[in-house]
Order: sequence, then structure tokens, then C-alpha cells
Amino acid sequence: MNLPASSLELPRLTSEAPSSAFREGVQTSRQRSLQSGALPRASALKTRTECPACLDASLELVFEEPYTGPGLKAYLARHYEGHASKAADAGTYALMRCNHCSLVFQQQVPDDPLLGEIYNDWVPGTDLEREHRNYSLDEYRYLAEQVQFMIQYFGLSPGELDALDFGFGWAHWSRMAMGFGCNVWGVELSEERARHGRSVGLRVVRLEDLPSRRFRFINTEQVFEHLTQPRLVLEKLRDALSCDGLLKISVPNAAAALKKISKGKDFGALSASDQMPIAPLEHINAFSHESLVAFGKEFGLKPLQPNLYRLYNSASGLLQPVNLARVIARPVYRHIFPRTTFVYFVRA
Repeated sequence: MNLPASSLELPRLTSEAPSSAFREGVQTSRQRSLQSGALPRASALKTRTECPACLDASLELVFEEPYTGPGLKAYLARHYEGHASKAADAGTYALMRCNHCSLVFQQQVPDDPLLGEIYNDWVPGTDLEREHRNYSLDEYRYLAEQVQFMIQYFGLSPGELDALDFGFGWAHWSRMAMGFGCNVWGVELSEERARHGRSVGLRVVRLEDLPSRRFRFINTEQVFEHLTQPRLVLEKLRDALSCDGLLKISVPNAAAALKKISKGKDFGALSASDQMPIAPLEHINAFSHESLVAFGKEFGLKPLQPNLYRLYNSASGLLQPVNLARVIARPVYRHIFPRTTFVYFVRA
């Protein structure tokens, strides 16, 4: 899980109060006309009364369960391995669908103190977080494919490419791009991760300090599902993108999970893989392909359909004849009939 921006201060949400039916725990109508006001101070959650992607206020309830409900309590205890506090107990896990752009999002989201508690206290002590520090060979291959595609797409030498890794986490993508010779900057919320980024040579900056139209490529991996106000971030990133630049947004695909839960399946009955894209308190924006495309359109961004040749070739470079010959010939030349000064040694 990568998180945005280190010294980043996102504008604060205004508090909105739920309707009386919401306070009673159940809304009878599938359609909501949300009322303004303030949540009880005991709650560490804030209520979003309009779609965070398109700002439309025509919303439909998809699923609702109080955080004290059995499914949510069991999930929090298991997922955070006992680190979760009762800070959200006064609130309700409510999934709302925007009738304009189709984004599904959690209506109640953590306030600033609870966000800090989740990402600094709940998450760090879990096995899942520790696993994120270490990638497998296949995961690094996947990152290498992405970086090679980026370099191949622009047709420039790596040293001519300025890239931004927004919410860089443990800097896996950043280090891969730097390893290919690209110039990489990063933005990260977690100070621990920001320090790690600096320690591996990443130029760590703040979101508000990003230069205009600077970056040919902006990478966001598993970030936008976490953001309470994603529009503010996407606008900043779009403004930092060069005129011919590429912006990558990769988020969990929540379509299957939303289909199941909208048909009446309890959250606690979902598999772990289905719970992940709609994870309470963390994955507060549940995107599908359609809603993600609509989100980009709000800011004048449209999907790129990459050339299949470039996609396949970026995985290995084998589609170029000169590379194919080199890949076939080099191991034979070096190791089958060795006469070169390239030698792997082991203990005799």
C-alpha cells in the first residue's frame, strides 16, 4: 500500500452531519438526499456528502454496516492484527454510488488524527506491511516492464526522462526507474518511508512544491483509493505533467466486490480478496474501469491505448530482431563455449 505525500497537508474536509435515519443505523431509501450539519464530536469520521471524483450529490446507498457490527469488527481485528483502536466505533461503514460517474466510495472517512493513527500505528505492525518492503523476482520483473515501457514510449535516453513517483511507499518503482538511469522525484506521506526514499537517492518533494509541466511520466501505484479528496491531488499532478506526458493511475478494481456486496452479501462473508478493494477506512474510493476513466475526464485526461508491440516488447525487448539475436547468442558466446572475460565464479 503506497500512500501520498510526506510533508503534504491536504485541505481539511468540512464536517457534515448524517440524517436522523443514518444516526439510527439504517436508511430505508436506496436513494439519499444528504443533509448538512456536524457529526457528533465523539466520532473520528467525517461525512462526504458529494462524490469525491465529480462532486455530484446524487448518491445511492450500496451497503451499510456500523463499525460495531460483527463483520466489520472481525475484519478490523484480523486485518490490523489487534492494533486497531475503537476510534471509528461511533461511525458507520457506508458505501455510496455516484449516479453521475458511477464511483463507489465510503461516505464516512477518517479525520486527520485517525488517519495518522491508522497509518502510523495500526498498519506498521502487521505482516502485510512488512511484506510490502520485500518484492519477489516476478514483482521486480513487472516493475521493470513498466519502466521499460515508459522509456520506449518516449523514445528518449533514460537520462532525459524526468519522472515522479507519487506515494512511493518503499520506493520499489522509483529504484527500478533510477536503476535504468531515469531522473526520479517522489512524494510520500509517511515520514518513515520518506526517509527511506532519501536514503536510496530519491529526490523527495512536497506536493505543493511540484513544478509546472515538468514530468514526462507520473507514477501512482495504489494511491487514489486512499485519498479523502482525490480531485485536489489529481489536479496538482495534472499540472505537473508535461504537455506530452503520461500519468499512470493504478488502483484496486472493486467491480467484483461491489457486485457481490450490492446483492446483499455481508461484508464479513466476502473473501479476503473481495474485501481488499473496499477495505474499511483505507480504500475509501472503490474504482471500476468506468469510474476511473470518468475521473480522469474531469481533468481533461483520457486513456491511452498502448501499442501492443510496445507492451510486449517492453517485457523483454525480444520483438526487435537485433535484440532477439543478441539474447540468443550472448549466453552461448559467454558460457557454453567460453572465451570471454565475463565469468561467474563459485567457490572451488
